[in-house]
Amino acid sequence: MNKCLPGLRLVLLALTLALFAGNAVSATLIDDFSDFQAIGNGSDGPLPISGSDLSGITRTLTATPFANGDTSEVVVEQGLLTVSNGSNGGFASVLYSFDTIDLASLAGAFVLATEFMDLSHQVQLIANGSSIFGFTDLGLGEHIIAFSQFSDASVFGHLTSLELKFQGTDAWDAQFRLLATNGNSVPEPSVIALLAIGLLASGFGSPKKPLLAKV
Repeated sequence: MNKCLPGLRLVLLALTLALFAGNAVSATLIDDFSDFQAIGNGSDGPLPISGSDLSGITRTLTATPFANGDTSEVVVEQGLLTVSNGSNGGFASVLYSFDTIDLASLAGAFVLATEFMDLSHQVQLIANGSSIFGFTDLGLGEHIIAFSQFSDASVFGHLTSLELKFQGTDAWDAQFRLLATNGNSVPEPSVIALLAIGLLASGFGSPKKPLLAKV
């Protein structure tokens, strides 16, 4: 039985490390758009949102048409964020504020899931009010936006706000279903496990032979 203990210890350690690493790569949920909120031509918020992994998070919606008589709308309902605008265009904003977080230590990118998007508008993701990533013609599905693609990636070490900003010159609509993070700087589980197993194996060594009893 004693001969089996080193092997059992190694197996248990490897399983523990794998579980630790698996938890480390879990996404940080910013908003799953389940808390209802809506605004047409104006601003609403800040509204505390539940279910987010960020502490003290609130959400503020803003919708502004470019011409009088048009309507810009932002609606959050049943897991979807929907933005729309009248024929003369306008802009919409979803602003998140939260307690300061070192997001760079937990993740390396955002995941933005698109359900529908017109081609006649621009979208910006703005961190701390100054670091910007902009895109157009984003297709359907989940999209990975690396922190390194922003104009100043250093802000993710002390992040306090994040904004989705939409602008178009024609009538447009867009719909999203998730905003979260993806990726981190933790080594691969297999690398951690192999290093630990190698170190422990060298420490265990070969089982010692019992001393011969004196005659």
